[in-house]
Amino acid sequence: MKSSLLFVLVLTATAASAVDFKSQVAPIFRNKCYACHSVTKKVKGKLALDDDKLPEQIGAGKNIIPGQGAQSTMYVNCTLPNDDGDVMPPEGKNRLTDAELATLKAWIDEGASLTGGGAAPAAAMPAAGGVLKWTNTEGKTIEAEFMGLEGDSVLLKIPSTGVTHILALSKLSAESQAQAKTAVKK
Repeated sequence: MKSSLLFVLVLTATAASAVDFKSQVAPIFRNKCYACHSVTKKVKGKLALDDDKLPEQIGAGKNIIPGQGAQSTMYVNCTLPNDDGDVMPPEGKNRLTDAELATLKAWIDEGASLTGGGAAPAAAMPAAGGVLKWTNTEGKTIEAEFMGLEGDSVLLKIPSTGVTHILALSKLSAESQAQAKTAVKK
């Protein structure tokens, strides 16, 4: 009983530290980026950071790589020196503070979730065999058992049919991609 209570407390404490997109990250984008990267003002470099356009920027090979803050172009460009041609915001104007940079990196590292307080931390992910909710890029959700990763695809088993499907990670939401990458095989 004590160990399960301890696990719940650790899980709760870990989840509580997750970065929330709406209350922590979106305000950074609005205050520091929208002047050049919003459909309501202008869109430079084909980069719109409005809430409804942001999913286009998240994923492998895109500006925001879930789980990889230090490798994400979005974060890297914000940390470049003022005299670098790729620095964002440019010319040292309205630069992100250290706290804002830490929030942005933590949000990306946690899976770049656009809903809730970030993706579930790796320590909280169930091992293979557990039924989880999976969402595709179109917003459709299913419940399936994680069976493992195979290259750039995830193997998901539908409990009601027993059929295992192979889905490209790129077809899953950022949260589900992060969930697949952090799930562990028993």
